[in-house]
Amino acid sequence: RPNVTDTGRPVPGMCAGLVFALGQGARTSLISTNHPQMTKFLVKWCRATLPKTKKGAEFPFSSLQVNYNYAAKKHVDGNNIGPSYIISLGKHTGGNLWTADQGIIECHDQWKLFDGNTEHYTTPFKGERISFIAFAHEQYNKLEAPIAKNLQSLGFTAARSDRKDLEFFARFRIERSYLTEEHNAKFKAELKKRAQKSAPASTLKLHDVAVECYGRQADRGGGWMAFHGINGVETLQLTPNSVGIWCAELKFVDGKLALVSHKRLDFYNKREKATAEFQKQVEKMKDGTPVLLGIADTACAASRPLGQGLYNALYKLGAPKDMPKIEYRAAWAFIGYKGAKAGTAQHAMGTRSTLLRLDASIPKKGSLVKKDVDNTSIIDVCIGTGQDSAK
Repeated sequence: RPNVTDTGRPVPGMCAGLVFALGQGARTSLISTNHPQMTKFLVKWCRATLPKTKKGAEFPFSSLQVNYNYAAKKHVDGNNIGPSYIISLGKHTGGNLWTADQGIIECHDQWKLFDGNTEHYTTPFKGERISFIAFAHEQYNKLEAPIAKNLQSLGFTAARSDRKDLEFFARFRIERSYLTEEHNAKFKAELKKRAQKSAPASTLKLHDVAVECYGRQADRGGGWMAFHGINGVETLQLTPNSVGIWCAELKFVDGKLALVSHKRLDFYNKREKATAEFQKQVEKMKDGTPVLLGIADTACAASRPLGQGLYNALYKLGAPKDMPKIEYRAAWAFIGYKGAKAGTAQHAMGTRSTLLRLDASIPKKGSLVKKDVDNTSIIDVCIGTGQDSAK
């Protein structure tokens, strides 16, 4: 496993159950094929000790990684749907799990849930440490029937050949991939329904502004910005599958809002250039200048996060000093004005599965009244709610 060690040498460990073998595809691991009784013993112990789901069912897993006395470097699991449980045994100090979303997780002598699709690593330790990680391989439901039957005979609870997801994994499967044609059709129907119920032309009153956006996961991304000003309600479309951040700069004409510019800043491909351009634009603005911001794909690349220069410019538009960093493929929108006090801007960030809308009113220069924040789960739109999950 070269992705988890700095030495380049094989690590002392094994994976029981479902693995992806080069040139052979998804299959039962060699260790489980050669040692079925040991595998059954370990799986039986896991099933007896793993926490139950919210609905009281067993945690479904197809694979069990066992590691001995090594600290994995920072990595992201390659074939893991996501939900994973870890426990470390043996007389040792340290050896906790760090994850990008939870920080330090103490897993000594206790099963702890984490997302294998977020960065994680093992903290330094002393003594003897044996760790067990139970997870579901992303191919668990697309197996050849004999392989699924074999894994089931070993006790694994996530092994099937019908290509249907277990209820527990339905949401995670959508979260880490693009919508299917079926799900996209449901999402488009939701957009049509929202347009009929809360379209800017029928809901925005004088001085109102709004931003709606969603990332590429759904229908290649998209959204709009709108304001009710001197020309009535104007709606500015966000081009689908356009990376970076869209920016609409407004001004007051005879006490009513009017458009100055509407453009996309390509922080994804040209981060430094886009940052400098945005900083220059904000610097030139007069105090009280309204600004609408949003995404229609992703603001930045996973390997190139947005720099401090962008956030310094956002602070001048009323962003709070502790505003969370804008994440890769996360839905994000912002409404503020030049010279606003820190924390007075209207902003929100969702996930890659969020349909996000912000509403506010800018009745006069240097004034902003926050209204609604709508974080609609695209997954809820596609498959509803109530699925089983971890506690």
